[in-house]
Amino acid sequence: MPDVIAQRTLELTFPNGTNESIRVRLWSPEYRPHAMCWEADVEVAGAGDAHKTHGVGIDAFQALHSALHLIPSMLVKYEGVGRLSWLDAKWLGFPEIKLTEP
Repeated sequence: MPDVIAQRTLELTFPNGTNESIRVRLWSPEYRPHAMCWEADVEVAGAGDAHKTHGVGIDAFQALHSALHLIPSMLVKYEGVGRLSWLDAKWLGFPEIKLTEP
């Protein structure tokens, strides 16, 4: 199992004012011979839920890039539950996916 190479803790503030930590973790990419590609696992966990998936690429850089771009879509599920923040800011520090730009 590869090592966790990055971790960030976000804060989820519920409408009633209570808070819960949401942890985002990224693992070191690994080559998967059976799939002939690299994979970098990413996990979002907190508020009684956890979801782990992976970014894929033809090399380790592409797998990491792919994994980082998955994070915003993994956090969408918290939008209807409360307000996410990082360091008391609305911007969470992850890359945004812009489908209209190359």
